[in-house]
Amino acid sequence: MKIILLDKIQRLGEIGDIVEVNNGYARNFLIPQKKAAFASEKNIAEVEAKKDELAAISEDILVKAQSRAKELEGSICEIMVPVTEEGALYGSVGTREISDAFNNINIQIDKSEVQLSDGPLKETGDHNIVVSIHPEVSLEVLVKVMPE
Repeated sequence: MKIILLDKIQRLGEIGDIVEVNNGYARNFLIPQKKAAFASEKNIAEVEAKKDELAAISEDILVKAQSRAKELEGSICEIMVPVTEEGALYGSVGTREISDAFNNINIQIDKSEVQLSDGPLKETGDHNIVVSIHPEVSLEVLVKVMPE
């Protein structure tokens, strides 16, 4: 399906680019999120006319994400978890638990922003976690998994 991008999409294109994507990706994600529109002649003309305005909005969102990243930089949270006698965790610590732990100390991080490249945490100790605020802005925070 041909679409025209209304926002910069990593690994896809810039504002105003006409790209070919899978139907489901366009209909279920890009178009409802207002990141793209069908590549009709009318939409292409509208995007070309609004290109500077869309770029300014996109830049504003990026600047806000960068300032939020500076606020979050160096953040640390502790998560208390039950462990066995050998020190192994019962279960694991996932994105929801990490998000909730930061929210409890008044640091707003959504669970969708937490990136666990190796999957859920299954060991106690200190873990550096990547938080992706924006496709172009990410930072590391420290999560301490402690036994109860």
